[in-house]
Amino acid sequence: MGGMRTLNLSLRPVLPEDAPLLHQLFLRSPGYFALIGMEPPALEDVARDLATLEKDERRRAFLLYLEEEAVGYLDYKLRYPEPEDATLSLLLIREDRQGQGLGRRALEHLLNHLTGAERLYAVVYGNNARAKAFFQAQGFRHVKDGGPTLSWYVREL
Repeated sequence: MGGMRTLNLSLRPVLPEDAPLLHQLFLRSPGYFALIGMEPPALEDVARDLATLEKDERRRAFLLYLEEEAVGYLDYKLRYPEPEDATLSLLLIREDRQGQGLGRRALEHLLNHLTGAERLYAVVYGNNARAKAFFQAQGFRHVKDGGPTLSWYVREL
């Protein structure tokens, strides 16, 4: 019987020069953008967002790698909405890599390295039943709807 190979998921802080790579991740996830009712952002928009990221001391963003392959993106904010909170704005796994436990592993990594927060909020955009089910399966509970296209979930830490 052959051995089982475990692929390593690693997180690396995103840098402004990663804009083309992040843009390609977004282009390979058209279903997500369709769910939230928009087209994937243009490269210029991604570059602009990464430039603002560097100026926000509370915001953290990471590229997710499976071995050497970029498979996702994680973006969260510390001390938001309250000083003892953190808010996960986006956990995106490339569509061809979904269903392999990568989102769960990325969330576990975040939870293991998140210090100083008492609660982690997750924002779900659009009518994304899969994301809502994912967060509920990870111990989050629905706390409020922020309009027809926004739902907030929370997990006590």
